[in-house]
Amino acid sequence: MQSGTGKLLPVISSCPAVGRCSSVDKLRVGIIGATGVVGQKFAQLLSNHPFMEIVSVYASDRSSGQSYSGFLNFDEELAERYEGLTVKRSDPNTILDDRNDLLFSAVSDANAGKLEKQLAQKGSIILTNASANRLDSEVPLVIPEVNPHHLESLNSSRGMIVANGNCSTIGMVLGLAPIADLGIQEIYVTTMQAVSGAGYPGVPSLDILSNIVPFIRSEEEKMVSETRKIFGRFPSPEGSQSNLKIHPTCVRVPVRDGHLESITAVMSDDVDTGLLQERFRNFGNGNLKARLPTLPEKSVILSNGDDRPQPLLDVMAGTPERTRGMSVTVGRLRASGSRISFVALVNNLIRGAAGSALLNAEFLHESGMIK
Repeated sequence: MQSGTGKLLPVISSCPAVGRCSSVDKLRVGIIGATGVVGQKFAQLLSNHPFMEIVSVYASDRSSGQSYSGFLNFDEELAERYEGLTVKRSDPNTILDDRNDLLFSAVSDANAGKLEKQLAQKGSIILTNASANRLDSEVPLVIPEVNPHHLESLNSSRGMIVANGNCSTIGMVLGLAPIADLGIQEIYVTTMQAVSGAGYPGVPSLDILSNIVPFIRSEEEKMVSETRKIFGRFPSPEGSQSNLKIHPTCVRVPVRDGHLESITAVMSDDVDTGLLQERFRNFGNGNLKARLPTLPEKSVILSNGDDRPQPLLDVMAGTPERTRGMSVTVGRLRASGSRISFVALVNNLIRGAAGSALLNAEFLHESGMIK
């Protein structure tokens, strides 16, 4: 398995299509599913973005016609910023009429797949956090630090869908990224997933308080299929996926935010502990950092404490300030022969959801595919 940086084209900062740019030449952004937990996280991350601006928000019929600020009352400043924005129906014709430069999809129901495809066929560029189209053979499933080369075959002259993975998949794959080229043969992972991963209202309090639920529907299957696609080839003809053996167990725990994952990787050869420590400490983002505002200084942070990472202490890891929550923290790093074990923590709403879609959009813009 191997990561790549992809071939980048110069940034194109102007917007050639008349009426498609704001007064400060920012990309016009629409959010589908804007009133949900992940949709609200998009609003937070985009509130002061250097070259993107939310101009349209869409949700279900029961939310349409309402002021978007009413869904953001957990943050007074954020609510005030979007006070003039009205929620519209997630109707394809309405969305197309708004002529957004790109769309973020945070729709969680089965309608996401059909809606995204309708919009892409009409020329829209969609960065989706929804699961519906992740495994489609024509949709790249991308983590920029791991497989940006999967974007190289896309045709920017027509619509497209680019997906980010499931929150647990992203945490595991980034945790493994420093050793991905050493020959991973098999992965055993147990996830301890926060209740916010179930959306709102999510898991009933009487089911989760003082309790652990040892099953999350479809989660284990997603971790297997998505990881194989990320580490495979794209475009995805038959047989192009990785044959990596992955054995996940996914558990819901009474934590608000942050998925903790206990990971053991079986390598093709014995691994030197010194090399292992060096790989994790030095894993960086190369020349990507200077060009992608939401990419942290270090996407994988190695913690030295025996009792870290912890959701309460490390869920907002990432520097500089605007990238908080975008780093995966790794701790308890151990090697025994050909087995490597560690614990990884991912912010399921930021790095595991909205932040990853935003990072993919920044990469497309930097590559000249969003103008």
